[in-house]
Amino acid sequence: MPAHNEIRSLTGLRGIAALLVAIFHIHQPGGDGWLSMFFRHGYLAVDLFFVLSGFVMALTYGAMFREGFSWKPYGVFLGKRIARVYPLYLFITATMSVAVLERTAQAGHDVTFVVVTNLLMVQAWGLAPSLMPSTWSVSTEWAAYLLFPWLAGRLLYGRKAHACAWAGICAIGIAAVALANTGGKGPLDIMRYDSAGPVVRCIAGFSLGIVAYRVRSVPAIRQWLGNRFSATALWLAALGLMCLPGTDVVVVLLFPALVANLSLQSSRLSSLLGSRVIYTLGVWSYSFYLIHLPFDGLQTALAREVSPLVPWGASLLASAVCLSVALVLSALSYAGIERPSRSLLQSLLRPRGGKDAAEQRGKAISR
Repeated sequence: MPAHNEIRSLTGLRGIAALLVAIFHIHQPGGDGWLSMFFRHGYLAVDLFFVLSGFVMALTYGAMFREGFSWKPYGVFLGKRIARVYPLYLFITATMSVAVLERTAQAGHDVTFVVVTNLLMVQAWGLAPSLMPSTWSVSTEWAAYLLFPWLAGRLLYGRKAHACAWAGICAIGIAAVALANTGGKGPLDIMRYDSAGPVVRCIAGFSLGIVAYRVRSVPAIRQWLGNRFSATALWLAALGLMCLPGTDVVVVLLFPALVANLSLQSSRLSSLLGSRVIYTLGVWSYSFYLIHLPFDGLQTALAREVSPLVPWGASLLASAVCLSVALVLSALSYAGIERPSRSLLQSLLRPRGGKDAAEQRGKAISR
């Protein structure tokens, strides 16, 4: 069941983002046409995750740090985030470690160090490779969670000038990461685990999400975001830029405004993203994101096998099969691992004698 006061369109948007990342990894259409370019920008959906996460953390937990840092609410916040992300993360990491530890040792890494950093979710802080590559973003978000009280205190309740300055620094940081990156399939597709790039990319996007939540409350901006014509222009600009080369940084910098617009729940797009099918995809999105990556190799093998039978659509058919299987496994992992383990941990961590402040405000589900 959806949480009280949950913004369904943001959950649905997270599902679409997870699907774009999966298509980016599993199926890369050939050619240089606009559709191919759009899907090549699918990796930017990870940056959308970061912005969404910052926005939803501000919405759900920001008030806990209105008066500044305090250990008790900080412990409650971290306990809830661990209950949300760690059980499935641990399961995926432990499952994959069996397959990749030997390869990790052959690459010259200290296996014990790699395992410990992965278990602590700190490997992507420039320390070690992720045993499951897709978990790098969970590791960087853990860094953002640890910093959240400081970010919330200054970006939500601090001076407006400081929030604007930090937003500018974050935009510069994203651009700097793009300029410094020499690998990957796009300027923000960071491949080096031994650099600060992934953490900078995450915290910058996360911070912009927090600022977007604050800015949304400004009457003039709220009115502009809620205007049908300006919102349509904003979305068309983002989608159009994703069809053009070299627009990665600009697209990411549009994400905070897009998320803020959807949070108002005043458009047809918001209703569509909150519809039952897309919303359910959003509920499964964390499982889908963590599970989909190994299907990349399976898609290649399957396409090779079916190409004699379907010479003109083997790759597309193989991708559809792999995405479907990954989605089914995601639904099973959500129902069998993610949801029950989260409920169990939250019940163990819940303060006795009543609900905490975040629960009283209502939760918007976040990755």
